[in-house]
Amino acid sequence: MVSILGTILNHVLTYWKACEMIQVHQISFSYDELSVLEKVSFRVERGEFVFLVGPSGSGKTTLLRLLYADLVPIGGDLSVAGQPLAELNKINLPYFRQKIGLVFQDFKLLTDKTVKENLALPQKLIGTAPRLLKDNVNELLHQMGLSHHQNARPAEISGNERRKLAIARAIINKPLLLLADAPTEGLDLRLSLEIMALLDALNFQGMTIFVATADRKLAEKCNKRIIELRDGAIHWDPSSPSI
Repeated sequence: MVSILGTILNHVLTYWKACEMIQVHQISFSYDELSVLEKVSFRVERGEFVFLVGPSGSGKTTLLRLLYADLVPIGGDLSVAGQPLAELNKINLPYFRQKIGLVFQDFKLLTDKTVKENLALPQKLIGTAPRLLKDNVNELLHQMGLSHHQNARPAEISGNERRKLAIARAIINKPLLLLADAPTEGLDLRLSLEIMALLDALNFQGMTIFVATADRKLAEKCNKRIIELRDGAIHWDPSSPSI
């Protein structure tokens, strides 16, 4: 019996590791009559670090919004973290989004809350016990180098520190997937590489990372897979298998 259960467990683990974190098949989206994405297809495996690059207006942010079910495509199929997005409803949508960490382009930090309060909010929303919440917040503040700013408000810390806070808030609930929209926009190369090193460390721990950016040179420096989006279509993705 033990050997049978062990075999089953090994098969389950093998299947889990082989599953794609993101499956995008022939996705299209438009705002009114304006086509934004046209039959986009790609896959991202669990544990990958992938850059989605393209100029402003190419559809990067729209694609991210589709991946966390903030928008609904007009055609095609999407699956994220094993969840077909067409099957989402009001009941299972919150549970699905707990699997995803989001770093927004404008951070969306609560300006009237302190750094510590911003970081604690996702833990409160899932009902984390107060003692564990405190420990998790303090640990992440330390890891991000933000402990000395814990009682400051977002306007009182630097832009790079706000980015770190936004990333910390996105990962505190230990998501399977991190979606980051232009996390280094406006930063110089040194600070951009610092943010990338932080994301790389998260990826090393097993988190799947999907970064949208207009900075192709930065993506190339990081030596990760690059998907190029241009005019709403995949222009370049040599690593992607055919779908």
